[in-house]
Amino acid sequence: MADKLQWLEKHLVLIRYVTVEDAIRGEGFKIRPDLEEIYSGVSSAEEMVFKLADAKDHKSACELMAYITHRRAGIWWGYKCALSLIEELNIAPPKVRDIEDITLKFKPDVPDFAKVKLPKVNPADIAKLKDTHAQMQALQKEMMSKVDPKIHKLLEDALDISFNEFKKEYGMTPIEVAQKLAMISPDIPPIDMNSPIFKAVDELKARMAAIRKETIDTIKSVIPPKVPAHEKKMRDNALEAVYRWVVSPDDLNSKLAMDAGNACVNLPAGLLALAAFWSFGNLMPTGEIVVPTPPGLAANGLAQFFLKCALEKGGTRKPKERFEHYFNLGVEVLSGRDNWESTLTGETSEHKRAEKLKEDMPHPAQTNYKRWTEPPKED
Repeated sequence: MADKLQWLEKHLVLIRYVTVEDAIRGEGFKIRPDLEEIYSGVSSAEEMVFKLADAKDHKSACELMAYITHRRAGIWWGYKCALSLIEELNIAPPKVRDIEDITLKFKPDVPDFAKVKLPKVNPADIAKLKDTHAQMQALQKEMMSKVDPKIHKLLEDALDISFNEFKKEYGMTPIEVAQKLAMISPDIPPIDMNSPIFKAVDELKARMAAIRKETIDTIKSVIPPKVPAHEKKMRDNALEAVYRWVVSPDDLNSKLAMDAGNACVNLPAGLLALAAFWSFGNLMPTGEIVVPTPPGLAANGLAQFFLKCALEKGGTRKPKERFEHYFNLGVEVLSGRDNWESTLTGETSEHKRAEKLKEDMPHPAQTNYKRWTEPPKED
């Protein structure tokens, strides 16, 4: 490993599969083709996890940990990551964009190098240019005075011949052409606002507005608007179900996790609740027949939960930073340093206690996350 000292005192003990091959056989874990080289020659799953972390590929490390972890520990790990995400979003909520603003408030960001800047007129430069022109005229007269009169006469005759030939071809001499060009007025003719092109532009704008309105109406008809209070309630219900399942992974709590997850599968907490239900191992928790959960379903659900958390908008961390943070939380859980037993002394679950502490804090952005989740001290 690149930095063995970093993981010297940390061993993953809460794991179901010791080797990578065991995870492949037991959970259907698949090594991505682009990672085959780094996996080559490494049998130990724990060693592979830390090797990926040393390579700064915390996303892949989290995915492998999701497949080898003890399922109960894995869900607790996900629960801690969900709390971390909530903390982030409380500090820096995502910006909600109204669909009505799409295309209306768009302004292209033109880089500085592409912006055209009109040159500023400098009187000093103009005076210098006039002075140079006067010097050139004086120099021309001086040079002409030194030319032999016979040669000067031959030059004038040659110019007359060439100018006459030019006039025969084009109807005027080059000097007359230059004078005509100088007499052309620079004034722009008035614009005819009744021109057909303006009518066509107005018709095109009207058609675009009608199409835009129809598109927005269609989107709104199939995608209901978000209700933050409702989403928060669904999220809290899912986290409550997850916490109950971790504390007591029985038939009833598995069924509650399934129901809470299905109610908000689009939220990270909902996906984690479903991963908890799949981790129970029985797709019919309240039935008489046991329907085994397919291998890898719970592990893949947990891995996708981490991805969903990492990609959530808002917050204080970028996706890569979140994966590194989630990896560190996972090491703490899978090494046995962080478990749910310490939270059982409280009267409420950890996420509820964290939420209550947040409400009591006037400046949550200046608060350390660990203080939110510490169990209350006994008097």
